[in-house]
Amino acid sequence: MTQTRAGVGQTVRLDALRAERARTLARRGQAEAAVATRSYLVCACGADRFGLPLAQVAQVLPARPVTALPGSAPAILGLIALAGRVVSLLALAPALGRSADPDEEAGHVVLVRGAAIPVALSVGRVLGVAEIPEAAIDTAYAEAGLSAEAVSGYAPAGAGPGAESAFVIIDLPRLVRRYHA
Repeated sequence: MTQTRAGVGQTVRLDALRAERARTLARRGQAEAAVATRSYLVCACGADRFGLPLAQVAQVLPARPVTALPGSAPAILGLIALAGRVVSLLALAPALGRSADPDEEAGHVVLVRGAAIPVALSVGRVLGVAEIPEAAIDTAYAEAGLSAEAVSGYAPAGAGPGAESAFVIIDLPRLVRRYHA
């Protein structure tokens, strides 16, 4: 009977440990769920880093041949063919008023989702995806009018792939509207 009581005591302790572990895991899950984040595709154009809202990115492809459009704005590189569609190609850095790095070739094309006219962005390289807590996004410069028209905020230093420097968050609908109005 003593062994049975010891077995019962051990079972009670194990049940108490399991219940405490379940409560701890439930609290941790609630805390993680309470932190709202936004996902961005982080791209580099020369030394600049830009974040494109992941929900507005349809596809990332290697750079491809471009048919130039004579007389177009410098940011409009031309047209590309994607799966039987003709798509306008914008150079991201010049579209934001940044100078293009002459030594850097476009490495990737980012197809934008939801634009009225099919459009893609030419970027130097895609670095990866960043999950940024909404509270960490700095919108003060954008609200104060100190940023480019298509900038909606800034991700903090250490955010994103490789925890490199901060990046500029781009408002894709505003950017595209400037060139396809």
